[in-house]
Amino acid sequence: IFVSGTWHVVNYFGKANWDKRNGDPKYKPVDAAGRNALNIIQSFTLIFNVDGSFTGKMQNSNFKGKWQADGKDRTLHLQIEGNPSTSSSYDREFIETLRNVVFYQGDSNVLLLAPEDKKSYIQFGHQKED
Repeated sequence: IFVSGTWHVVNYFGKANWDKRNGDPKYKPVDAAGRNALNIIQSFTLIFNVDGSFTGKMQNSNFKGKWQADGKDRTLHLQIEGNPSTSSSYDREFIETLRNVVFYQGDSNVLLLAPEDKKSYIQFGHQKED
């Protein structure tokens, strides 16, 4: 699942039913301040490498780290190296969400990452080709 190309953020979901893969999307195309929040977060990416490293891209910076997954219990540990520059609220939310990931599920098209309580998740899809 992981080492299969570039994953881009689709949206964050709350009030989630982890087993049914549904929840309430957090971001709409235009937020209360008139920004296209969905376009901003959908530009965020992760690339998982075979050697257990990963790279990520946010609105204002890039970051890297190590990853380890367990297919039996569907756990995922992401260790982000250093303190990436998080000059926007979207960047801060992305890093914080990734630091809290405990579980994953998905296939070659969709990747869901959730914290311990599984009441929310972040959804990724494969990088859109232009």
